[in-house]
Amino acid sequence: MGVYLGIDFGDKRVGLALSDPEKKLARRFMTLENSPRLMAELEEKIKSENVEKIIMGIPLAAKGETEQTKKVRRFISDFEKGVDVPIEGMNEIMTSKMARENLIGSGVKDVKAVLDQEAARIILQDYMDFEKRE
Repeated sequence: MGVYLGIDFGDKRVGLALSDPEKKLARRFMTLENSPRLMAELEEKIKSENVEKIIMGIPLAAKGETEQTKKVRRFISDFEKGVDVPIEGMNEIMTSKMARENLIGSGVKDVKAVLDQEAARIILQDYMDFEKRE
């Protein structure tokens, strides 16, 4: 049984989260630097973690597409060419704020170290919760 990979894409860092095999719970996984090696590193993780679907956070604003939205969509378009697993988008509005509040509320000392992972976890958990309701 494979797992889902949640991704919170940022200009500097990319947060990752993984589901359990039953696709009920998401957990923080790791943070990667947004570097020229990013796609290769993600491809390695997809294979090593037996990922069957990727859930990518897309920043959707009420005003329409932002510059960051366009960057994420370009990344998805390029990434789809190199992986054999489906990629689905999930609105990530307010996930960084929620992630910060979650981490502070649970007493995490170095919030910055896991902030992107927690945002990816929220994106992935929201997706799985939505999928269950459908």
